[in-house]
Amino acid sequence: MSKSQFALYIHIPFCVSKCSYCDFCSFVPKLEQVTTYISALKQEIESAKEKTKGRQVSSIYIGGGTPSTLPAGAVEEIMACVRKNFDLVENCSITIEANPNSFDSEKAKEYARAGCNRLSLGLQSDNDKILKVLNRAHNFNDCVNAVQFALNNNINDINVDIMLGVPQQTKRDLEITLQKVIDLPITHISAYGLICEPNTPLTNAIRQGKLILPSDDEAVEMYDYTVDFLAKHGFKRYEISNFAKEGYRSAHNMNYWKRGEYLGLGLAAHSFYNGTHWHNTEDFTKYLQNPTNCREDIEHETIQTAKEEMIMLALRTTDGLDIEKYNNTFSCDFLQEYKSAINKLLENDLIQIKNGVVRIKNLYISNAIIAEFF
Repeated sequence: MSKSQFALYIHIPFCVSKCSYCDFCSFVPKLEQVTTYISALKQEIESAKEKTKGRQVSSIYIGGGTPSTLPAGAVEEIMACVRKNFDLVENCSITIEANPNSFDSEKAKEYARAGCNRLSLGLQSDNDKILKVLNRAHNFNDCVNAVQFALNNNINDINVDIMLGVPQQTKRDLEITLQKVIDLPITHISAYGLICEPNTPLTNAIRQGKLILPSDDEAVEMYDYTVDFLAKHGFKRYEISNFAKEGYRSAHNMNYWKRGEYLGLGLAAHSFYNGTHWHNTEDFTKYLQNPTNCREDIEHETIQTAKEEMIMLALRTTDGLDIEKYNNTFSCDFLQEYKSAINKLLENDLIQIKNGVVRIKNLYISNAIIAEFF
């Protein structure tokens, strides 16, 4: 991506109900809170106009929460404000997240009018038993209908999220889910391992012994099966949890992994812009009171933090770390700088270096491997 471009993330913190595993900044709102939030969000969008002058938006991601819980017309209103205040590249990738049961024909029409050309559906599983564990309110048929609503309105780039390693989930459950999902006319699949975040209902139930996680070996087997199965059906892995048909990698997420700049707007949204990281306040009242000045944890990157971030992000992907690009960016010698870690990882057959690129051999254990560099 050109240095004159950046990505835009817009956070919608509202849900119909809270999933049992979720620790994102989201909640079930009252109607007046939705109205005041949209007004505040538009103020923040307008305030960002000057700082982004002369630059173009390469991709937009409307996430949450559940953006599809917004009332009719809200997404069009937000996107009209975005277009008024930002310069979008031609054919800008614009993704919106939705739950299968909160995305209908009318919303598909509205999102298409708003310019959304990519849909991300939070399915997680086709299995009602597992969906109940996750406190998801939809079923698989809702997902089938949602995909058709999108296609009927020329939203042809569709991602489906699924989750691995959920309590009560077996490998056979996963096999059935994957088969049903790849039979849908979709372009992208995100397959995430469950993360037991502190103080969520699901984590508390696991700690109390009410729910049992699959073993580590079972979780690894599920992941390996997913990678192999999706590859056989045309979904090529390009990042730990992301699989795409040819030409359908997520432009927005690729910007993150390539250390491109992004501006996060809305409650708790994270940004990396002009060499600075920050996030907006998670306090809803505080955000509404001053949406144009609510940054927290402002951190100006150093050479060292920039190096570590480039290594960490690149090694999450199947593209790997381009050694020449790293050396040119930081005027240094990667192979000498990290000689000890590289030798250790090569000896243990955990990485490979080929044609000037460092890649992790088993992305499932990437966190432990990446930690060796730091």
